[in-house]
Amino acid sequence: PSEPDDEPEEMQQTNLIVKRVLDSNPLLEAFGNAKTCRNDNSSRFSKYVKLQFHLEYLSRAFPSCHIAGSRCETYLLEKSRVVSHASKIGERTFHIFYQLLAAPEEFKARIWSGLEGKDASSFNYVGHNDTDTIEGLTDAQRWRRTIFALEILGVRDDKLMTLLRALCAVLQLGNLTFSADPTNDDASVISSKDELEKLSNIIGIPSDDIVQALTHRSVTVAADDTTFKVHMNSEQAKDTCDAFAKEIYSNIFDWLVGEINDATCAENNFEKSSGGRFGNIGLLDIFGFECFEVNQFEQLCINHANEKLQQKFTSDIFCTVKDEYDAEGIVLREILYTDNTNILNLLEKKCGIIDLLNEECVRPRGSDTGFVNKLYAHNKDPDIPLVRNRRYQRHEFAVEHYAGIVKYDASMIVAKNMDKLSEDVVECGVKSSNELIRSSLKARKRDKQEKNKGSLITNTVWTKFKAQLGSLMDCIGQTKTRYVRCINPNPDKTPGVLDLKYSVFQLRCAGIVSAVTMSRAAFPNRLTYQHILERFRFLAEMGIQKEKNFLLDVMKSADAREKQDVKALLSYLLEPLEVVSNSGEVTKAFVCGNTRVYFRAGALEHLESERLTAYDRFATKIQSRVRRNKAVQEYRVLAKNPPPKQIRRRDGLISSIFINMMPFLPIPFLIMRQVVSFPLWIIGHPFRRRRN
Repeated sequence: PSEPDDEPEEMQQTNLIVKRVLDSNPLLEAFGNAKTCRNDNSSRFSKYVKLQFHLEYLSRAFPSCHIAGSRCETYLLEKSRVVSHASKIGERTFHIFYQLLAAPEEFKARIWSGLEGKDASSFNYVGHNDTDTIEGLTDAQRWRRTIFALEILGVRDDKLMTLLRALCAVLQLGNLTFSADPTNDDASVISSKDELEKLSNIIGIPSDDIVQALTHRSVTVAADDTTFKVHMNSEQAKDTCDAFAKEIYSNIFDWLVGEINDATCAENNFEKSSGGRFGNIGLLDIFGFECFEVNQFEQLCINHANEKLQQKFTSDIFCTVKDEYDAEGIVLREILYTDNTNILNLLEKKCGIIDLLNEECVRPRGSDTGFVNKLYAHNKDPDIPLVRNRRYQRHEFAVEHYAGIVKYDASMIVAKNMDKLSEDVVECGVKSSNELIRSSLKARKRDKQEKNKGSLITNTVWTKFKAQLGSLMDCIGQTKTRYVRCINPNPDKTPGVLDLKYSVFQLRCAGIVSAVTMSRAAFPNRLTYQHILERFRFLAEMGIQKEKNFLLDVMKSADAREKQDVKALLSYLLEPLEVVSNSGEVTKAFVCGNTRVYFRAGALEHLESERLTAYDRFATKIQSRVRRNKAVQEYRVLAKNPPPKQIRRRDGLISSIFINMMPFLPIPFLIMRQVVSFPLWIIGHPFRRRRN
């Protein structure tokens, strides 16, 4: 291979873009992946990556194709994992926090003095860590990979420090503790003064402003447009603090995705463009269908996305089956398959889940139980896939998805859908000395002002996700889609072990079972003409009746008549499975296409059963012939080497006569059989036909 200096400029430029595209993946894993009970490196977000190719290279012999860049869109980051995760069962928060705490001490001191000598147990949002190795790499090793990837993308020096200090601010927010105000039961105070001062230091906001923003909220009276402050209790203050941490981390993630797109997109990095025209290959990596012991708003959104993808998948499979039958020249009758349109109607149509949830978000005193009550009140039709169960609590409901019934816990569903952050917290965050935190909250403030001019419903989390999902499906609909399904062999993450029940459940959740059922609905089995002749031809040659002997000549004809040969062969072999309607129309158990034969249900099984039965008869005949030959050989040896006289004398006269006469004993029986069967042969007894 040539040296880098000898490569063409286009090749060097493309290699740099490819390197950036590849190095962006560890970054997204670091900031968006976490260890769960099912996967050590589970993506806690969904992404759609568009690989952009320069069209000029598509028609050249060399180079055959060049990647020009990529763009990434992300969906549904699991922000709740920032503030809580199931550490008791071995789960972790996002990888980047553990990598940050595993960095060298001198580097941690450069970032923030509060990181020196600290580990995961020093921060409440991270907590105890039972392992520091993910997929064979320690957190320290992954830290080096993350920093290297950031430098490749141009995130270095001050920009790098701003990013890492914003992460430290998120960690430090989790160390704040709130307690009731001794002078006012409805108020709260921050009892961890040292942690508050550290937060003030890293985020660059005066501590008094932080206290005011986290323990008070502004209330505006619409009548006279006046605003006043009200106290929040310790629980409300803690929720506000957690919401602030989630907002900062979400902004960090969005900022990182923007930096990746700026560093990799073809529009900014590929010089030789053809009028901005690029070919795209899209890679969609999205959550699979989820059903846990407790399913909340996040799982409802994820399963909504999977329902949309399942609809597209079903449509593609149906089109594939139709195209195959059309290519084979087979008339496609009605194919019954599972359609999830009623589930999507329950989610998206009027008085559906999204509509009623948005309505509850607009109500001044909207509640989670009020949403569930409305959901059941407006969807009483038994055909609607909304499961009713008296054992469910007031805040629970269930939906019968294509993969099974999922029970949802509606606790905090209204608040999560509104994704509200106190205006006081936003005003406080705008004062931050951290550019990343300050700029992102300023953008949120502007969006808030624009939102006040429009409808509140258009700005809920689920409504925005629905719009993103619709845009994504439109984009996918313009492409030729291929599907890759990932199956986890067992829930214990044990190598070399396959849990069949667990794997089949995943196949059902991925839509594979329904796809196979649909593709095999009309003709479950199919074989090529050559395969059929090789496998079943002997059945007709060995068991055919005399009046149908003409088929043998047909089957021994030239290869050009292969299709006719197979049709004649199967018409004879599958005659017992033909169905005759009342009008006299005969429906055969098979249909011949242009390149293969399609069998109806049970037809191929019948052929295989007949084949095995024939093999049993052949085996019996072979065994009898082998046993006969063996006995004849033993007799001939005995005849040539008779036993000694003393043995014959001891056996007696009768046994000696019997041994000498044994070769001639079958002759009378054979003569008698021929005499008896001769008249029957003349009159055509069925016995002869059975023999033939």
